[in-house]
Amino acid sequence: MKRVFSGWVLALWATLAAGVAIAQPGVAEEAVRRLESFVTQTSAAQGRFRQEVLDPQGRAVQRSEGRFVYERPSRFRWEVTAPAQQLVVSDGKTVQVWDADLEQVVVTPLTQALSGSPVAILADAQALHREFAPEGGEVEGERWAVRLRARSAEAGIVRVVVEGEGEQLRRMRIEDHFGQTSEIVFTEFRRMWSVSPEEFAFTPPPGTKVLENRPGRR
Repeated sequence: MKRVFSGWVLALWATLAAGVAIAQPGVAEEAVRRLESFVTQTSAAQGRFRQEVLDPQGRAVQRSEGRFVYERPSRFRWEVTAPAQQLVVSDGKTVQVWDADLEQVVVTPLTQALSGSPVAILADAQALHREFAPEGGEVEGERWAVRLRARSAEAGIVRVVVEGEGEQLRRMRIEDHFGQTSEIVFTEFRRMWSVSPEEFAFTPPPGTKVLENRPGRR
């Protein structure tokens, strides 16, 4: 379960009824336009989430909840507060993945960590097309949903479904290569003008093992 957390949160964000049908091209294009609008008009936000991980048979194997905050283009904090403490935080240069139970933190360059990741969708509207290929979308009043397929298998992600309402992010559903699905519901979402830099800083507790995940390192 540890891999599930770190793998998709570099990865992030879930839940739309299984199988969003591919709509007529005009509707799909409008859904993508609304997602792009959300990304470009939301420079910073914070809130809370509930997450559930389902196995290939659709059985819940992990449930968690916590808080998040992000500031485009590259700073974010995704913090699980229950049932155990876990954290993914980026200061704009590196990403730290901390696990309290394992007493370790993995440090990865930002560009390496975000390649092919759902986080890229929120960080950069251009990444939506660079990292993902839109498969379809739906629009109903203020509600919209976009289904995206990852262009690369590097991040272990197959498909991401993003759902919103107006300029609010509501849910995300992330399917991985192991057949597992991470469903995230944003129970609270609030736009912000700016975020304190302290939110994106993290100093591991004393005794924490630090693992450097950098190209060329062994």
